[in-house]
This record gives sequence, C-alpha cells and structure tokens, in this order.
Amino acid sequence: MIFHINSYRYTVTMRNLILWCVGLFFVCGLPACSPKTGSSQAVVIRVGERSITAGDVERIVEITSLENGIPKRQVWSSIDSLVDRIVDDALVCQYGRDKGITVTEIELERAIQDIVKDYPEGTFEEILVNRCIDYTEWKRRFREQLLIKKIVEEHTRSLDPVPYHAIKSYYEERKEEFWHPPRAEFMHIVTKTRGEAEAMLARLQGGEDMATLVKEQSSQSGLQGDYVKNWATRDALPPALANIVFSIPVGEASDIIETPYGYHIIEVLKREPKGRKELLEVMGEIENTLLREARERHYSAWLVQLRNDYPVRIDYALLEKIRALREGN
Repeated sequence: MIFHINSYRYTVTMRNLILWCVGLFFVCGLPACSPKTGSSQAVVIRVGERSITAGDVERIVEITSLENGIPKRQVWSSIDSLVDRIVDDALVCQYGRDKGITVTEIELERAIQDIVKDYPEGTFEEILVNRCIDYTEWKRRFREQLLIKKIVEEHTRSLDPVPYHAIKSYYEERKEEFWHPPRAEFMHIVTKTRGEAEAMLARLQGGEDMATLVKEQSSQSGLQGDYVKNWATRDALPPALANIVFSIPVGEASDIIETPYGYHIIEVLKREPKGRKELLEVMGEIENTLLREARERHYSAWLVQLRNDYPVRIDYALLEKIRALREGN
C-alpha cells in the first residue's frame, strides 16, 4: 500500500505498520540488498536537510510494487503521486525536528512489542529477512513513522470541537443516510456451561431482575460486555439468537439458547421496524465524520504552509529519465 500519513486517515493498525515501515522509507534513505551504482546516488528529491537519491526512489517503487501486487511499470506511471507523498512525509519530519518533537525509547519499544506479540515466535524477523531489511535499519525507520504520527497528532490536537449545530445540520441535510433495518433492544445473559445458565434461569423465574443478573454475571464468552441493554439487527446476531430475539414476546425471558459462544438467556425490551435513526443515536458518528473532515482541511493547509517554510527541490528531468528507462524495461 501507498500510505499518505495524515492524522485524519491514520487508521493503520500496529500489525499493518510492520509492512508499512518495510515498504517505506525513503525519507530516511533506504539501502537495497544489492550494491548501489554511482548513478543511484544522484539526488532526485531534496526537502530541507533531507536527500532522497535515485536508488532510494527505485527501492520505493520496487517495494510498492511488491506490497500492492502490481507491476513496477504501473508504479512508475504514477511516480509523481508517490513523490508528492515522499515530500509530504519529509516536510512533517523536518517540522517535528525543528519543534523538538521526539519518540522516546519507551514509546518505541512499546510500539514494537505491540507488533511482535501478534506474530508467532521468530516470524517477525523472518518477514524482515525475506524483504531484505536489517532489523536495526527497520527499527530506525519505524521510529521515523511513529514520529510522523506523533507530529501530526500534536499539530491537529488544538482543533476546536465540533459544535452541536454543525452536527444537527449535517443530520438534517442527510437524513436519508441514517436508516436502520428492523431491530430489537434486549438484555442478555451468557454463561459457559448449561448448569450456570439453568441457575440463572431459575433465579429469573423466582422473580429476580434481569438487569441485576446481567450486571453481576461474568463470562469469558466474548459476547459478554459491560452493558445491560443491546440494540441489534437480525444480521448482527448468530442465527440461533436472532430467531429468538425477533420472535419471543417483548418483556419475557427466553429459554436457554445454545450457540458456539455459550448458553444464552435473552429478554427483549423493545422492537422497531425499519426506520430513521434519531439524532442522539448518530451524534458520535457524525461528530467523528466532521472532525475527520476538519482535520483533512487543516492538514492540507498545513502541508501548503510547510512547502513555503522549507525548500523543496525535485529533479524532474532526472526523475523522468529514470521513469522512461524503467517503463521501457
């Protein structure tokens, strides 16, 4: 993937970040597995104090091709877009260094452990080796990407919160986007064994309150949460639960239902046909959308400012010469 690192789109998981940092980067200077020729040392892009050589660009194209499963010729055909992204990241790094923003060793090691823990022992290193990446070099470039993330987050943190009137206006203008299918609100007990479920059902039949039992009941099933009430559509539930949730009388507890997740008891509180979601239901969703759009505008304007603050020089003639040569091969 070609990632453009802006805060409003920064949704890369730590597991994906290993490929992200293996696939990029250029802004630090990236050694290939094979020796560089003299021509590969020619500087193609200069951003502030940073230099990106022809060899770096060719390596970026090679890895972009590998990660996206597309021919290198196709990557070269869109090299201008890739160069823009290289420049953007270099500008952000230069800004961060001038502002004294850093990634501490503790932050770096914690982030690395978040990656390594998701891989079987030894496979993390194998991935790096297979991609011709030295661990020390990878770690240095990984720190760089964490730094970019940190810089962008700090720069956009001062954005004003989204006002209520903006959220309401967005909702009123796009009501057709906020429909829900038939749904039900219910309370849910889940246990690991049938014996535990039978004990819970007996307490319910003895007059105890379902909400109280849900709060006290503990399970490792994966369906148990820190909530009492759930809204769900039929498609969001396992078939066995969906059949009960959308059939039993409202206000009555179900019998015990067995699924691969455990043993369940459900009480339906309310059902609704297909309809429009209320503003209160979607306020968080709308707020996140508007905040993301605000960050996008802010980030784009910031990049324009950075290009004015730091000198950016691109040898388009050399870049075109390399592209023509590679597209012809």
